[in-house]
Amino acid sequence: MAGRTTNETAEEADEFRIFICVEVPASIKQRIDKLQQDLRTLNVPISWTRPDNVHLTLKFLGNVRSSRLPKICAACELAARGLGEFEIKVAGAGCFPSARAPRVFWIGVNDSSDHLQKLHEHIEKELAVEGFEREGRRFSPHLTIGRARDPRKAGPAAEKLIGMGFESERFEASEIIVMRSQLSPKGSIYTPQAIIRLGV
Repeated sequence: MAGRTTNETAEEADEFRIFICVEVPASIKQRIDKLQQDLRTLNVPISWTRPDNVHLTLKFLGNVRSSRLPKICAACELAARGLGEFEIKVAGAGCFPSARAPRVFWIGVNDSSDHLQKLHEHIEKELAVEGFEREGRRFSPHLTIGRARDPRKAGPAAEKLIGMGFESERFEASEIIVMRSQLSPKGSIYTPQAIIRLGV
């Protein structure tokens, strides 16, 4: 079996909040931390993603019954089997939907080789077989680093973020993670449910 399931069992909760992602290297997370510190000086109401929690989301499943987790992991194994390791380039910064009324602050992800797009398509296909609806929007890979609590007041932070940008850095994607997200007063807690090697 290509996946590595963690010690936490599916029986410990009736529903899990699940997403599929690629881990981001510590070097990039450290730079994001520094960028967030610079933006915090503006005192704009933004909920910043903890750098340790920054990841590249491939598909968000939301709340699913714990009994479906084994099939989700198996579907991701099938999706990963046809693709080997590939390079991802992280560069640039911006906001959704616009700098004038920013809601999501992000770091850009470049997929010039189309390997990331293919991986996303494989995951969509295999999970559709298990009854999960395909994403209606076009896949737009990025790293979310913050969300505006009041978009009307977040403009200065958006302008500064875009002005600062994010110098390019490359890393190898070698695995995908089936991740559980648990909300807590201190922010989201992420727990890998399975780590799946690409191409295995």
